[in-house]
Amino acid sequence: MYNQRMWIPAALLGWLIGVLINLLADRLPRTRRIERPRCGFCDGPRTPDQASALLALVLGRRACAYCGAKRPLRGLFVELVSIAAATAIAWQSTSWRAWGVQTWFLSLYALMFVIDLEHRLILHVTSVPAIVSFTLLRGLDPSVGWSKTLWGGFAGLLMMLLFYLAGGLFSRWMSRRRKEPIDEVAFGFGDVMLGCAIGLDVGWSGVVLALFTGILAAGLFSLITILYHLLRRRYRPFMAIPYGPFLILGAVWFQLAGRTLILGLAGGG
Repeated sequence: MYNQRMWIPAALLGWLIGVLINLLADRLPRTRRIERPRCGFCDGPRTPDQASALLALVLGRRACAYCGAKRPLRGLFVELVSIAAATAIAWQSTSWRAWGVQTWFLSLYALMFVIDLEHRLILHVTSVPAIVSFTLLRGLDPSVGWSKTLWGGFAGLLMMLLFYLAGGLFSRWMSRRRKEPIDEVAFGFGDVMLGCAIGLDVGWSGVVLALFTGILAAGLFSLITILYHLLRRRYRPFMAIPYGPFLILGAVWFQLAGRTLILGLAGGG
């Protein structure tokens, strides 16, 4: 439902959330703790007007004061998407509580998405808060409940754990066959933690569809990547890709469209 009084403050809050996501995505992979904003090239501290990529662009302060390197466009993209997402959620939210829950879920997903895309890491410092908060928020929601939430989390954990173990066995088998170590693995344990969080979010009824949608999307992307490198004669076997972003896209897709699809099929049946 459109709420005219919410969307302007929601857009401002979305911008601040985008600033925080960028800060955490910059610092957590390096130090595992929250620190003041720093240049990603020389580690020099950013000035207050450079904390926001959008503000730095408007003020013409994108360049680092110490090394002169310009801030990557990821910061600007994250802030703009965060503003758009927060505004869109406000347009269909009936209360600030509903807006806060949806925004919290998407913010955690966005943070894990960016970190895994750039560093191929699903950090415990992000996945554990997601698991705890998703459990509480979905479990306390009367429309979801504890049973659907906890069984969804268990199913997501079990599914991704099986993929993780199978991937490890395959890597060891190929390493013995090729007589050389294979350091890259398809799934890390961070993906298992993410699978649990997604299961808690989408519940028992949606965890299989959400995770397999993400895995299929990752497989399609891998195929396109392999073909691209083959055409350029730069293909290397076992080129790893981050699976976390695709799993997250699968979860977000389910919340936006997959749940409606399941209800439609159930009604049609």
